[in-house]
Amino acid sequence: MHNKQNPRYVNTIETGEAIRSPHKLKAMSKAKKDVYQQVTDRIIEGLQTKGLQWFKPWNAGQGMGAMMPINNTTGKAYRGLNQLFLCIEQTANGYEHNEWLTYKQAAKAGGNVVKGSTGTEIVFWNISYVDRTASPAKFYRKVTDAPANVRPLLEKVFSPRLWNVFNIAQCEGIEPRRKPMTPVEPAEQFNPIGEADKVYAELYPTKHKPTLGHGGASAFYAPMRHHVQMPKPETFVTNDDYYKTLFHELVHSTGHEDILNRLNKVAAFGSEDYSKEELVAEIGAQFLVGLTGIEPKDDHANSQAYVNNWVKQLKDKPKMALSAANKAMKAVDFIMGGEA
Repeated sequence: MHNKQNPRYVNTIETGEAIRSPHKLKAMSKAKKDVYQQVTDRIIEGLQTKGLQWFKPWNAGQGMGAMMPINNTTGKAYRGLNQLFLCIEQTANGYEHNEWLTYKQAAKAGGNVVKGSTGTEIVFWNISYVDRTASPAKFYRKVTDAPANVRPLLEKVFSPRLWNVFNIAQCEGIEPRRKPMTPVEPAEQFNPIGEADKVYAELYPTKHKPTLGHGGASAFYAPMRHHVQMPKPETFVTNDDYYKTLFHELVHSTGHEDILNRLNKVAAFGSEDYSKEELVAEIGAQFLVGLTGIEPKDDHANSQAYVNNWVKQLKDKPKMALSAANKAMKAVDFIMGGEA
């Protein structure tokens, strides 16, 4: 039996019709909570089994462009947590290509999903518009569906639902859009590693790029100066460890008030807000480690203990894992040449 695309989403907004029922509003809220919980459960499971390494799912040496998951039909890259989930599925199943599509897209392209294949759930955000001045509140699928005098009052609402996609390896009659890149062997002595070096040198948007200095025994980001300070590269055990540490600080730098404005509420060392930001930076660094194919050899024992402490809290606060991972992905997207 084919696992056809079947979004798990309680609320359906009919074209041109406003939702007036309070029961539907409650269903909409419950749908969002259900998706948050399911995504959080997946994150917690990964953290418990693999720690922060769970956020480094990509195969080393494939090159950043070739590893990013894309939709085989549109060629568009998946973003946010979908990027993470699809990369993990690719690695776990040994798929050669990180290209995905829906059941209908496969059929429309002249192919089909292999019988018995199980889809991978991604989060799709449905956009609607709400008039909260009405009693009860009225929702519209499009701005133009609302009366002209109501349109200036509309507020955009994002409602998540889970959607199934399939890797092209699970399909027949579907060809990849991209060819895999030849793996690049890491250097045996300290020399700049191309893919890792260009993250700061070429990809980080010039307009917002922090200054970078070397010297001293500590690595840190100074928000007031928008400056990243690193120990000298030769003092690290391996080239890869240098870049992993650099990535951590670069993720911190995206929290600047002129970029993603994430650091304005971060308090003193050891506080809850400080710890949350450290988790964001660690997750973001692991994303960049995976994207660039480096293999740092630093000791992960302390990191795992740190993560285990957070896992306990995540079970009580479902949105916390989702929030940390989303913030990390936004930081990585920006560093890789995106915009705030």
